[in-house]
Amino acid sequence: MDTKTFDYLYNKAQGDSAESIMKELEITAEEYAQMEQKLAPVLAEIMKERAQAEKIGERFLHLTNYLYMGKSDQEKGMHRPPAIKPRTGDQIALPAVATIPLPEITLHQAISQRRSLRKYSDAPLSQEELSFLLWSCSWARDFRSSERLEITLRNVPSAGARHPLETYLYIRRVTGIKPGLYYYHPVKHLLVLVMNGPEIERKIVEGCFCQEMTSASAVNFIWTAVPYRTIWRYDQRSYRYMYLDAGHAAQNLHLAAEAIDGGACMIGAYCDEMMSEALDLDGTEEFVIYIATVGKKEPVITVH
Repeated sequence: MDTKTFDYLYNKAQGDSAESIMKELEITAEEYAQMEQKLAPVLAEIMKERAQAEKIGERFLHLTNYLYMGKSDQEKGMHRPPAIKPRTGDQIALPAVATIPLPEITLHQAISQRRSLRKYSDAPLSQEELSFLLWSCSWARDFRSSERLEITLRNVPSAGARHPLETYLYIRRVTGIKPGLYYYHPVKHLLVLVMNGPEIERKIVEGCFCQEMTSASAVNFIWTAVPYRTIWRYDQRSYRYMYLDAGHAAQNLHLAAEAIDGGACMIGAYCDEMMSEALDLDGTEEFVIYIATVGKKEPVITVH
């Protein structure tokens, strides 16, 4: 899905007039008519389901109550899912966790100074700083695998140590690493190149509705969720837990960014379909759950 398609469907679903849609999308009457014809089935499906969407929050809370849960696949004896999805591609080793310089800032200072930062300097992150950020929110300090169970233990909590989150990075400014989209392997503590080139950056920025900080940051963290990793143990209640897990990781990243004289801004407003397409995800078995921009703070100019 591209930006114009999303904007057309969104505005049509909101009941906007043809004239206002053509003006906002900067398209002709002929182009509008073509979109009307092409996207009519999609729009019809959206409008059909909107009545359900109006109360989906209440229904979600109600139907993920324990009283509605069946036996989990774990209880049924189904084979456990892998803790990490296999990845292939060019690998970049990161500075070992044991060698990362420790920030001098105290936890009290990091918490009290933390703010959402949307403007960044042009300064790059060092590989040691990137390694520290990943250590804080995604690194696996232990990996345990058996026929019965496979888990990772990390610096953030997760329901049942299921850790359904995967971490992707769109790197723009990190010393010694070429710009591109990378997957972070939490056990091997390395990056795997997924894609590079201006097209992937464009897709990610547009997928975040062109929010200014996404094209100004040094790195964009993109967390995805692999639901079955948690569903295997907790059935549909897992969807509650996955979003809590994302919040744990995001807060650690916030504090770690503050500790390196940087900052982060969390993003929940993104187009699900566009982000799934950008990362080549199916949007169901793996989907984007949270995004964060990270960069160095702009220098403070003191006027005497």
